[in-house]
Amino acid sequence: MKLEDFTEKEQNEIKAGLSTAEITDKETADKILALVPQDWIKKIPFFVRKHATTKTIERIANQYPALYEVAKKPGELPEKEREELRRIITDIFKEKMNKHHIR
Repeated sequence: MKLEDFTEKEQNEIKAGLSTAEITDKETADKILALVPQDWIKKIPFFVRKHATTKTIERIANQYPALYEVAKKPGELPEKEREELRRIITDIFKEKMNKHHIR
């Protein structure tokens, strides 16, 4: 996907610099992002990838605070929470990828 594949409004936003979330706990973010198939993340254009990943983590922290707190704990995620987070984050990525026609 190239910059020209986005609408003119989106191109202007990209050029101006997309907003990113302030992620204070990188280890937790990495733990959650590891649940997304890596080929999906690679399909996101590099110039919007940080925006997409940080905003997704922020969204999970805001909408699912209990799950986010479990992910903040040291060590591996418990099976139940890992599968629930995997479902949530893959659904978010599917939604965003479909919205932006990323296949």
